[in-house]
Amino acid sequence: MVHAEHFSENAVTDKTILWNNYYEYQFSNADKVDFFITATNRQRDIMLDQFNKYTPFRPHIVTIPVGSVDKLRKPDGNRKPFSIITASRLANEKHVDWLAKAVVKAKESLPQVNFDIFGTGAEEAKLKAIIEENQAQDYIHLKGHQELTEVYKDYELYLSGSKSEGFGLTLLEAVGSGLGMIGFDVRYGNQTFIKDNENGYLIPRFEKDDEPAIVAALAEKIVAFFNRTDLDHVHQVSYDIAKGFLTEEIEQKWLNLVKEMTSHD
Repeated sequence: MVHAEHFSENAVTDKTILWNNYYEYQFSNADKVDFFITATNRQRDIMLDQFNKYTPFRPHIVTIPVGSVDKLRKPDGNRKPFSIITASRLANEKHVDWLAKAVVKAKESLPQVNFDIFGTGAEEAKLKAIIEENQAQDYIHLKGHQELTEVYKDYELYLSGSKSEGFGLTLLEAVGSGLGMIGFDVRYGNQTFIKDNENGYLIPRFEKDDEPAIVAALAEKIVAFFNRTDLDHVHQVSYDIAKGFLTEEIEQKWLNLVKEMTSHD
């Protein structure tokens, strides 16, 4: 099973590829492997293209997501207006600070906006400082670690600041509750759960961490999202994406794989 990025992007040339060292042995002996499993179709497609280009092997690669939702969750009434949520470890690589600063900027155009941050971690003090410096205590809240299964559905929008996400269980949970989504156009989770201009926005990758430009781009999409007049459509697109990740669907994928493998004996 391939659980992480499987190659080093900076080391790829037209003629060579550097595999992740955790997978190099298996990939170099792909003719002796019955199948590989990826969590997303996007990663599967990239692997197939790379094996075709850089190796003599044509491996069998199957997509089986590493997470699922037991059902689609609908709000009991109306979602909280102008409500935004994110959920993750409060770690540097999650860039929740960018999200907080983007909400501060978006509030200039959206006075009603509110942002709840769920999670704990080393960046908590930094986030508290950002909130205090911008006098944002009334609309940006650190909510700590909580069980969120029944919480997402009350919000309208989910934000992701991560620059890479192998799958993104919180992204799945968010679309399973019908939220709109904003994140960077990066492999693999965002590209799986966000359909640009449909259920939200994929922000083009920044080659460098130009924080002012990144914050401005995030804020622009937050404002654009809440200015949309088709939020019911947005929520439905997210639900439609999540249908493919229902537990019963994932169970069937495993059953199909087991049947396929045992039929070869």
